[in-house]
Amino acid sequence: MSFEEIMQLKEQLGAKVYKEAVLGSKSAPAKKQKSKTDLKRLNKNRPREMSSRKQVPFLGAEHRVERKKEVELRDPRFDEKSGDYNIETFKKNYKFVTKIRDKEVGQLKKQLDEVADTEEKQKIKHTMQRLVNKNVEDKRWHIKQQTLKKERDNIQKSHNEGQQPHYLTKKERRAKELVAQFELLKSTGKLNKHLEKRRKKNAAKDRKRIGLD
Repeated sequence: MSFEEIMQLKEQLGAKVYKEAVLGSKSAPAKKQKSKTDLKRLNKNRPREMSSRKQVPFLGAEHRVERKKEVELRDPRFDEKSGDYNIETFKKNYKFVTKIRDKEVGQLKKQLDEVADTEEKQKIKHTMQRLVNKNVEDKRWHIKQQTLKKERDNIQKSHNEGQQPHYLTKKERRAKELVAQFELLKSTGKLNKHLEKRRKKNAAKDRKRIGLD
C-alpha cells in the first residue's frame, strides 16, 4: 500500500480508529469521576450524615481552634494594657514580702551554724545581708511615705482652719528623714553598727584631707 493510499485510509477511518486498526494501540480509558454523595439533611433539626470513610472531628474542635488562635502571649511588665507603674501601689501590694525575707533570714542563720565550709559560710552571710538590707530599704520607704502623708494632712488641716500652712524646706524634711532613719536603726539593733561605720568613713575623709594617707 502506497503512502497516498495510507493517508486516504486514515482520513476515511479517522485518526483514532486508524491508530487502533493499524498500530494496535488503545487509548487509556478515562477515569471515572467519583460520584459525590449529596449528604443533605432532610430536616434541619437532624444531625448531618457523614461518610464513614471520612474522620469525624471531635465535638467543639472548630471552636477550640478558634479560641487557640485568639490567645495572645504578652509580658505584663512591658505591656501598655497593664497600666502605668505605680511604686506606691506596688510597695503596698507586696508588703508581705518583707515577712518572707525575715523568715528566710532565720532559716539562713540556722543553716550558717550547720555549715563548716568557709566559702559556703561567706555565701550565706552575703545572702543574709542582702535580704536584711532590702527589708531596711523597704521600711525606710514606708516611713518616708508616712512622713509625707502627715505633712500633707497638716497642710490640708491648716487650709480647712483658714490658717497659713507651713511648708517644710528641704533641710527640714531631710532632718526628719534622718531622725526616722535613726529610729529605724535603733529598733532593728543596728544603730551602733551604723554609727561606727559613719565614724570610720568620716575619719578616712579627714586623713585624706590632711594628707596622712
